[in-house]
Amino acid sequence: MFNRPKYSLGHEEIYVCGLYYTLPNSYRTELERFYLPQVSLQAHSTILSTTSRTILTQAFVNPSDTKGIKEVRYTFPLYDGVSVVGFTCHIGDRTIVGEVKEKEKAKQVFQEAVAKGETAGLLEQLPEASDVFTTTVGNIPPGANVIVKITYLGELKHDMEVDGIRFTIPNIICPRYGKYPLGLTSNTTADAVGTGIEITVDAEMADGSFIQQIQSPSHPISVSMGTTSFAPNAEPKMNKASATLSLGTAQLDTDFILQIISKDSGIPKAILETHPTIPNQRALMATLVPKFSLPAEKPEVVFVCDRSGSMSGSRINLVIQALKVFLKSLPVGVKFNICSFGSSHSFLWPKSVTYSQQTLDQAVRHVELFQANFGGTEMYQPIKATLDQRYKDIPLEVMLLTDGEIWDQQRLFSYLNQEVAETKVPIRVFTLGIGNGVSHSLIEGIARAGNGFSQTVGEGEKMDSKVVRMLKGALSPHVDDYTLEVKYSDNNSKNTSRTQDDDFEIVERVADSLTVKIALDEKKEEEKPKKPISLFDATADPDKDFPPPYDESGEARYSHLPNIMAPKIIQAPQNIPALFAFNRTSVYLLLGPEAPQQTPQSVILKGTSQYGPLELEIPIQILDMPGETIHQLAAKKAIFELEQGRGWLPEAKDESSKPLKEKFESRFSDMVEREAVRLGVRFQVGGKYCSFVAIERNRANRTDKELEEAGYEVLDDPASVPQASAPVKATQNMFSSLGASSESNGVSAETSAFGSSNNTQGGFGSAPVAASASASPFSFGSAFGAAPAPAPTASSSPFGNPRAKPFSAGAPAPAPTPTKPKTPDEILEILIALQTFEGFWEWSVTLFSALSINPSSTEQKMKDWSLGLEKRAFATALAIAYFETKLVALQGSWELVVDKARGWLEDNGHGGDLIEKARGLL
Repeated sequence: MFNRPKYSLGHEEIYVCGLYYTLPNSYRTELERFYLPQVSLQAHSTILSTTSRTILTQAFVNPSDTKGIKEVRYTFPLYDGVSVVGFTCHIGDRTIVGEVKEKEKAKQVFQEAVAKGETAGLLEQLPEASDVFTTTVGNIPPGANVIVKITYLGELKHDMEVDGIRFTIPNIICPRYGKYPLGLTSNTTADAVGTGIEITVDAEMADGSFIQQIQSPSHPISVSMGTTSFAPNAEPKMNKASATLSLGTAQLDTDFILQIISKDSGIPKAILETHPTIPNQRALMATLVPKFSLPAEKPEVVFVCDRSGSMSGSRINLVIQALKVFLKSLPVGVKFNICSFGSSHSFLWPKSVTYSQQTLDQAVRHVELFQANFGGTEMYQPIKATLDQRYKDIPLEVMLLTDGEIWDQQRLFSYLNQEVAETKVPIRVFTLGIGNGVSHSLIEGIARAGNGFSQTVGEGEKMDSKVVRMLKGALSPHVDDYTLEVKYSDNNSKNTSRTQDDDFEIVERVADSLTVKIALDEKKEEEKPKKPISLFDATADPDKDFPPPYDESGEARYSHLPNIMAPKIIQAPQNIPALFAFNRTSVYLLLGPEAPQQTPQSVILKGTSQYGPLELEIPIQILDMPGETIHQLAAKKAIFELEQGRGWLPEAKDESSKPLKEKFESRFSDMVEREAVRLGVRFQVGGKYCSFVAIERNRANRTDKELEEAGYEVLDDPASVPQASAPVKATQNMFSSLGASSESNGVSAETSAFGSSNNTQGGFGSAPVAASASASPFSFGSAFGAAPAPAPTASSSPFGNPRAKPFSAGAPAPAPTPTKPKTPDEILEILIALQTFEGFWEWSVTLFSALSINPSSTEQKMKDWSLGLEKRAFATALAIAYFETKLVALQGSWELVVDKARGWLEDNGHGGDLIEKARGLL
């Protein structure tokens, strides 16, 4: 089971993982969370050379056979930087497939589908933590089995300890320190309890290589060398292997780590892929583990050590062990210091001192006394202080040791981008993630912004070699001007008279693509006589609404921005990071339709150092079959850079060499978001600005009446509790009476939050997935059958028997009548507060109290008029009518609010007739 991560905010403990829905309590003063049992969780990964594709299957059940559930949500972690490329929901016998849309548009599509009674799914990334995702599924019928499948691609790290590939599946979200993202605090969750996770990993190395060993420092595994799970009886090959958990499943309390050691895995490779559907679109991946040696420098080295409360136990012992290796390995001639941080920070010395026997002994004695007694995790100030007090005449190398559990990551990334990347000062930041619950997005993000690299070490894992190689990287000379060139062969030329000696090559520098053209709509159009516009036109209507055009993709919100032509070649990362021995570096190129159409022959990596020029030419292997894997990895890398304030757009200049971020200062952040959305939608990759939404496309809208006729009632999350202010109470009185007190229905903290659902048909995992017929390097067989979950008992499960109508006990206590507002100003304030971001009003008791209308009689009128529409549409019409008839004197305050609401109604196919009907009820 999950290890119940929690965080105290005020007097309330916040749980971060779980599957839940919310309902108002008996008095409708706060929302209570109700948890569904997760039946199974499975991961099937395929590793091809240095990349991976994983299908994560989450299965759960609605334990009631009488009532459907309007919406449930599950929050879970993924490895930092993965490309989510597929989202599929199986609800009962139906399957819905997701597509990527702009984030707010995806939410709107999802909410509209749920309101119509359609089953829908939404997959989104939390903006504050790029390794935390949420799945939301709407309209779950009674007793329905629900399977959510998420497909994601990953770029594998090089593990310095074993000189091999490191593959990770993070299984927990540890308690991050800081203010929680709104998406979690507004609907906080508890832990999912199931039988654990089933993991299968198939590995295949390139031809000519062979797998020497597969091991896991985190879990016991069973390994099959020579074959994969797709074809266990095939002829064995030395470049294939498969691994599964020895016990079948693992409890979700630690990251799953797999190390693959193979011959020649670090040899430089460049692979070109053609997109199957976008004409003339290609993508290239160049990857290598560098092997070169330059004389070491004598920099200033500062060890910034996390001693917060979350580092207690084995984690602080790992820090002590790592620091001793670091300190003993420092060369003579460096300056060094140690900074401890938590809620506050302190340095061993006011300024870094010269490395000597005396200072080494003093530092070791200091480290041996380390305890995790510094409170919370405030990381920004100690790093800032370290950079502020550095010596200005020598390079600074920061070694950050942390378990990486904070939420406010972007502030730290932005600071390091400014101090390191933009100012070009000789500073590098390396991160060593400590423990099994480290936030990979944090330690990877800090290392990227700090021009260093990151490594992780789990409890019980060896790390001496890893620490020494990190220090070697910190002592290596600074080289920050790496560039990439693409060499094309002219094999498309029609001039057959050219001899081989006359044959020529095209070499294109990727950096040359950063001078972009601004579309003509930013320039003056051809001069045409224009009719003067009168400043007083009696026929003009200043209050006339211009409804926004229908926006299918959600990208129309960027129509006011200057139209910038994307470069013909997009490189990710835009600035190639420093190359370090034993640390894998991958660079991607998106070769657009405007790029040269000749066949790429090789890529040339160049750099300069004080000891001479650096250069490597890597021949390009062209894949025979079109595919999307490299395109999606490249797009994700480019999107991720944009999200962190880097990428091609901040470096781009117009034709007069003026940076775009200066030319369009006020609109530049929106331009960055637009470019991230463009890449996400074009290559179907989810991220901070794009979400997957899956909708039942070919089913008629189902009204509440139709749902009742279908034989079940839907448990909704009524808007009668104001969403902006209502607290969400953590509760475990799952499917007991809503009218009973929490004392009579509560479950003690020692009791399981879930219990299990009796699923005699093998749970959700029994639904097979057809094997792909594609010749893509990634293809998949069935998605594993899940073992039936044990039947719940009355003593262990708050559900009791999930087939015993658990929702039918008791009647809810009557909700207190909300206090009616007395003055027009009070009514105005309430109505504006109740309007959603999109512009509509939910059907709620609070709204009808403000309007002084009876909701029951209003609903009866709608039935009399045969208005087959969702309630929120008529609630919105009522609010508009009230503004325009009862609050005319305050029009200056509500005018734009009503414009927005009218636009929402028109976008959803409702005209002025609906508002006139609503006006008749006031």
